[in-house]
Amino acid sequence: MVAKILQVVGYQNSGKTTVMNQLVKAVSAHDLKAGTIKHHGHGGSPDYTDSSKDSRRHFQAGAAISAVEGEGAIIIESEAGLADLEKLLTFYRTLPLHVILVEGYKKEWFSKIVMIKDEQDKKLLRECKNIQAVITDLPLSDLNIPVFRRDDHTGYTEWLIKWLKEG
Repeated sequence: MVAKILQVVGYQNSGKTTVMNQLVKAVSAHDLKAGTIKHHGHGGSPDYTDSSKDSRRHFQAGAAISAVEGEGAIIIESEAGLADLEKLLTFYRTLPLHVILVEGYKKEWFSKIVMIKDEQDKKLLRECKNIQAVITDLPLSDLNIPVFRRDDHTGYTEWLIKWLKEG
């Protein structure tokens, strides 16, 4: 099985995580498997709160990458610069997934849903490549792709399932 890749992109506080969660729920409700990747694009490394765990201690001791696995669940941490989006996707592609949902990474070329919160965000429609759908509460015209309101969870989740099944 080759997982399709769909990005959800937009500026901070545009609703990306809410949409990602709705998409994951829809995929799961259709007995499909989704993997997710979130870009921490706010500068610095993500905050890890529990430094007492052994895998975290391995990392602090100098491991370039550390993973903990139990009953099939896995948590991975790596040093900055070791894994980029393409390397993560290579790993995810080894798993039995139907879709890989990526939050962020605006400049990548994968299929995208673009979140438009306000007039300033409309520039994403020019800057992003491979846009498949838009989610916004602003009136948009002259787009040849589906446009959904932010509260139209059913609309954009049904669109996703159809998009996945189209092959």
